[in-house]
Amino acid sequence: MAGITIEIFSNMDIRYVPGPVVRPGDTVTFQLSGISGDVQVSFDGGDSCLTTPGPILLRGGSAKSSETWSSVSTMAAARQYTFTVQLVPSASLSAGPDEMATKKGGIDVTAEP
Repeated sequence: MAGITIEIFSNMDIRYVPGPVVRPGDTVTFQLSGISGDVQVSFDGGDSCLTTPGPILLRGGSAKSSETWSSVSTMAAARQYTFTVQLVPSASLSAGPDEMATKKGGIDVTAEP
């Protein structure tokens, strides 16, 4: 069983290591890098390829919860599953929904061996 790591950086860039392609049963790890606040990862339309569909909350201030992993469902159809990464404002910030930092990403599920 292989896997990928999806790194989310403080400038909201997303990097896939080694790449965005997975197979059913593979492991997907979401990991924060240089982010001290909370980040939420939600699959668009609630349509996830993971066994734990989310939304996934990552806490940048805690090494223990700054990353999480899940497996690609064995029932996931071969296609791209898009997700949105959103920086969750702290209670001390008064940012409205249009002011929150967001970034789109995607996981490509393939049926090829």
